[in-house]
Amino acid sequence: MIGGGPAGLMAAIAAQSAGGQTLLIEKGHKLGRKLGISGGGRCNVTNAKPLEALMANIPGNARFLYSALTQFSNQDVRAFLSRWGFA
Repeated sequence: MIGGGPAGLMAAIAAQSAGGQTLLIEKGHKLGRKLGISGGGRCNVTNAKPLEALMANIPGNARFLYSALTQFSNQDVRAFLSRWGFA
């Protein structure tokens, strides 16, 4: 079982891609609601800038994101969503 937020949706897609089965259970009224309201309602889930430019424009201390983004970058997120028809 996986929640129906953005992380849960991505995990369910990844599990299904690997031959697994998932059950999405969401306490809210709509799956992926937070994804739809991100970016001021424009579903802005990532930025197309190169990683260094993206990091330079993150407010506060962006260094905590660097390790994660070097493993699965903003471009990887865009490609993942595109493969599934979301981008």
